[in-house]
Amino acid sequence: MFRAIILPALAGALSVGTVGAAPPPRLPVEAFFGNPAVSQPSLSADGKTFAMIMSEGDLQIIVTRGVSGDDSRPVAKIDDPAMRLSWLGWANADRILISGQFRDPDAPGVRARATRLFGVDRDGKNFGPLGRKWPTFGQGAWPVQFQDAILHWTPGDPQTVLIEFRSPLEDHPEVRRMDVDTGALKLVQASIHGIDEWHADPEGRLRAGVAYDRDRYKLWARADTEGPLRQVVDDDALSGSAPTFAGFHSDPRRSYVLAPQGDRRALFEFDIVERKLGRPVFSHPGVDVDGVVRDGGADGKVVGVRYTVDRPEVHFFDEAAGREHRALRTALQREFPTPVFHEQTSASADGNRQVLTVSSDVQPPVYYLFDRSAKRLVRLLRQRPEIDPLQMSPTRRVEFKARDGLALTGYLTLPKGVEPKALPMIALVHGGPWARDLIQWDPEVQLLANRGFAVLQVNFRGSTGLGKAHLEAGYREWGQKIQDDITDGVRWAMAQGIADPGRIGIMGSSFGGYATLVGLVKTPELFRAGAAYASVTDIELMLSDDRWYEWGADWHETLVGGERGDASRLRESSPLRRAAEIRAPVLLGHGEDDQRVHVRQSRRMAAALRDAGKQVEYLEFPKEVHGFLLEANRIRWYGQVAEFFEEHLAPRTPSATVR
Repeated sequence: MFRAIILPALAGALSVGTVGAAPPPRLPVEAFFGNPAVSQPSLSADGKTFAMIMSEGDLQIIVTRGVSGDDSRPVAKIDDPAMRLSWLGWANADRILISGQFRDPDAPGVRARATRLFGVDRDGKNFGPLGRKWPTFGQGAWPVQFQDAILHWTPGDPQTVLIEFRSPLEDHPEVRRMDVDTGALKLVQASIHGIDEWHADPEGRLRAGVAYDRDRYKLWARADTEGPLRQVVDDDALSGSAPTFAGFHSDPRRSYVLAPQGDRRALFEFDIVERKLGRPVFSHPGVDVDGVVRDGGADGKVVGVRYTVDRPEVHFFDEAAGREHRALRTALQREFPTPVFHEQTSASADGNRQVLTVSSDVQPPVYYLFDRSAKRLVRLLRQRPEIDPLQMSPTRRVEFKARDGLALTGYLTLPKGVEPKALPMIALVHGGPWARDLIQWDPEVQLLANRGFAVLQVNFRGSTGLGKAHLEAGYREWGQKIQDDITDGVRWAMAQGIADPGRIGIMGSSFGGYATLVGLVKTPELFRAGAAYASVTDIELMLSDDRWYEWGADWHETLVGGERGDASRLRESSPLRRAAEIRAPVLLGHGEDDQRVHVRQSRRMAAALRDAGKQVEYLEFPKEVHGFLLEANRIRWYGQVAEFFEEHLAPRTPSATVR
């Protein structure tokens, strides 16, 4: 159906060389964690021009280029490290909108972030911030507000967009229409019903809103665009029983929702008028539905669903969309030596031209242009051209049982060119814990494998996407059964002969960092080193911080604890209170401006370890968040992680580092 065409002026050929028995070259940390050469390629509404973010260190440059040539031109740049770009998109054929985030100078109690929209013309003119400056309560330039939440790009009115506007005077967002040239705002919908999240249909009409009221999920909707919003759902947000909004249906009397079908969440139709579930549209026997897939272009019609068993997958109930997706997959697969996944990330207003992102566990993202009418597929750009997928390490699914009989899955990545026996291994723990691991491009995994480590990722109880029973089995099990699942996964790898019992480390960020430290406390005989970033170390302290953070106290009582009688369990499960029991070397890191886990969690842990005479190194990153914004900080942390584990777990001697 398609012809895969490569334009040499746009991109060099992908490597198709073979790797012998020797380990691949040792790549520098920058290859995995430097800012990508290019990101966020976005098509203009007329499909004639790309805009993208190009990086030179922490300098971010907005570049435009025609789809049929190599006429690249920089149109704007951000060289202030205090301001980082999040995304960009085209408001119309000539105007680009850009989201920037920065440190909020007026946030109480915690170093929160704020966002702001910028605009620039296709030719680089009229670059600057959009929106209104509100009077501040402190000395900063902008108070707490998020001005980059574009609700609808309104292709029928290319001079404006709809945004959710959060002012410092309101707890819930208004909807305003913004002029994309001047930033002038016009009120469309005042905040009502405690709605936290608005949804506009493909025509840009506000037809649904979601409110999170303590532990309740409330959906407001209307079938008649002229009628009032009616509350159609009011249910327990934590029980998993609430039908949650997923998308608009072609019939205005109905919408799509995610709701339980047995133990899994499936896609249903929902009757707005009758306020009840309709027919099931799609369910998977093993995993939850992740969300809906929409057709490219202005109509945004729902054509399928996304789900993840091990890799991202799509099921299409629109036959034409399914045929096109399969044909694209076949054409793309000829370009790559291993299976890849593709998804649309940008499109022209009519949907005819689309940007596709292609990736896999061994392939960093590659961008393609798909011209639907011409049935032509063109490779454009590679995000990390220095990485050869044939030198990366494939990831595979593993299955085992926890000590109480619960069936668990995980993912194992083995270093290339090394016999898979008695390897040094890192247990890499995902955050959340209400998240999950899957097989995808993961620079943490590939850096460790490139350094000679096997990497094990466990979808312990409490991980999402694997059904209600698996999720709820992790409630109030921080440091308890969740931790046992991680330990049981490591012991499984040891029993298989894969992991060397004397060379096992553990690593993670956020909740994964918490689990790292608990592992060092509870199983000191198992783990010989641990690296933890942005970690919770004292659960009671975390719960006391709820008033400043994005977490909610009502949710935490159910998910973590905090009720009367929980204190002894929470203290026993807090590594800060048991620092003296740790035997292994510890590497800690934290961002000073972490908006999710306060930096004092790691500061106190580092001090407790030093006071107990333990081996600890602590890296603190000024003005960093719950993760990393700046390239230099990201490279510094992961470079230190690699050196830390190489020193304490002694992997194989790698080949020479590629420079």
